[in-house]
Amino acid sequence: MSSVLPVLCGAVLLGAPGYLMLCALDVRLCLRWGWAPAVTVLLTVVLGALFRVLGIRWTLLSAVIGIVLLVALAAVVRLALQRRTARRLTTSTSTSTSTSTSTRAGVPAPQDWSRGTAAAVTGASILSGALVAASAARRMGGISTLNGSFDSFFHLSAAAFIRERGDASFTTALSDIYGEPTFYPVVFDDLVAILPFDVITAANAMMLAMLAAIPPAVAAMVAGVSRPARSARLLVALSAGAATLFLSTPAMALVMGLWPIVLGVVCLAPAIAAVLMLTDRRHGAPGVGTAAGLVLIVIGTALAHPSVLFSVAVVAGLRLLAGGIERMLGGGRLRGLIEVCAALAAAVLFVAGSHVLLSGMALTKPSLDGVGSVLGEILLDSPRIPAVPALLWPMAALWILAMIGATAAVRSREVLGATAALGLLASLMLGVATQIDHPLAVALVNPWYGARERIAPLMMCMLVLLMARGLLALLESGGRRRRSLPGALAVGAVVVTVLIALVTPQRLPLMGSLAYTAYGVQLTPYVTSEERSFIERTAQELPEGSVVLADPLDGATLYWSVGGVETVFATMSRPLTREKTLIAHYAHRAGTDEASVELCRALESVGPTHLYRDTSEASGQRINPEDSERWRGVHDIPESRLTLVHASGPYALYELDPAC
Repeated sequence: MSSVLPVLCGAVLLGAPGYLMLCALDVRLCLRWGWAPAVTVLLTVVLGALFRVLGIRWTLLSAVIGIVLLVALAAVVRLALQRRTARRLTTSTSTSTSTSTSTRAGVPAPQDWSRGTAAAVTGASILSGALVAASAARRMGGISTLNGSFDSFFHLSAAAFIRERGDASFTTALSDIYGEPTFYPVVFDDLVAILPFDVITAANAMMLAMLAAIPPAVAAMVAGVSRPARSARLLVALSAGAATLFLSTPAMALVMGLWPIVLGVVCLAPAIAAVLMLTDRRHGAPGVGTAAGLVLIVIGTALAHPSVLFSVAVVAGLRLLAGGIERMLGGGRLRGLIEVCAALAAAVLFVAGSHVLLSGMALTKPSLDGVGSVLGEILLDSPRIPAVPALLWPMAALWILAMIGATAAVRSREVLGATAALGLLASLMLGVATQIDHPLAVALVNPWYGARERIAPLMMCMLVLLMARGLLALLESGGRRRRSLPGALAVGAVVVTVLIALVTPQRLPLMGSLAYTAYGVQLTPYVTSEERSFIERTAQELPEGSVVLADPLDGATLYWSVGGVETVFATMSRPLTREKTLIAHYAHRAGTDEASVELCRALESVGPTHLYRDTSEASGQRINPEDSERWRGVHDIPESRLTLVHASGPYALYELDPAC
């Protein structure tokens, strides 16, 4: 199957609901497509909860109807409020018209762009995203190729559960996985569940659509916070191109299968812009409607993935700090001092709260490389994947321009530029802290699971903001001339770097293969193509009501997510309920004197009817023996309780006698 149609459908599902809502509310934002995914997340959460209460199944049709109704309701409310405001006006007609215009929902655009200009810049940013998706997909082996990473199996099962159960709410959508209502950011899984393709194709399509959405999101951030300038349109378009040079987020998407955090990254840039626009006083304080809209953008980002909210919080705190310092230098010492103290107090609370409440999130093992090597990899945004080289040239132009931008911002005492510079420095410090085994360092990075890839998107946003400021400084350095020579050279350097980087085999195309086709370069697959074929084939022949028992590291989760057959362990996570833990540890004791009453009750409740075994080189016991030990009771079920149903090489499916 061609990947164009699935990815296009994923992009429409990701962006269209939010875009339509922004239009219905008449929100005045440049590049609405960049802001739209955060609004789509918010709409998805609202509809998922509402459908749960009303007993409506989460399907493509019901979601579309729900979105249309919410958009229509928003438009009606806006028009009603505008008419109510118009009736209250007592000034002249001209004043009335001016006031009516100023009360439109949203934020006044910093640039007065014509429709043609806005369309051209939007098109350029979308083109950048499309090139990212195309480059990333080059070595995936096709849109229906299975991602072999650990986390992808969880989300394939999650999407399949939502599709089967029709429940998209935050707390109950994954109850079948966790055994009880549990909070989880399921928006990615919700969207995958209603794409009209098989679950693997749908997940891959949405993943590529999210990668394609990052350049427009970064462009929207730059457009939202940049000061008016003749070159603003060029800066925004170049910012979208620059966003294609960063590798940590594509690595999380393509290699690690961390798809919900990638959705959070898509929303991160608009959320940062929202925070900076809320605190911007260059055009006066934002109105109530404007402030509410920007706050909702931040909430949508948090709902996409909560860890991204901490990156937004870092920017908010640094904006307060930079603003306080600027006030102190400008003569407002008392108020400036209060803001600085508030920012420092917030930082202390951040660290203390992380140490107390988030200590269990330090899950990432530090790299074995030295701190200096790690810092170099962070500067080049090279993820912790040995097969991906840390290349200097793609990032060199961005860093040079960012340093020029930071210098220009500091000289002009620009709070926004100072905030971006502080944010860039903070992101580097946080990245290095992931390598330091000290309680303070661990507390600093707990919110990001101790993984520098999750911190890197903050660096991306700050670096692009400073790059845009550096380009502006160079473009304006020629006095009245339309383009100065340094500015033209800088623009050319960015464009050439982007074009070459998108086709360089060692970058996105390589990562597109590491968890899809070239397993030997990076990881051993949990499921080979032969095993997947065996599972799909045998799942078709199992009678209705069958329940498959297996070590999930053997790929048996595909019986549920691909084959639609219930499995005892639908994900590769540790057993999450007492019943399933008993089965995992002691299933082999059934029918013996060692079998406990609790074990027999668990087997009767879960009701496994078949056992799947993988004895290949890629079996769970061989590629991950320590984790596979959690299912030692499943491994040791005696042959006397098994009746062979299907076998193909090292793969076998048996009918199981529960023996209790």
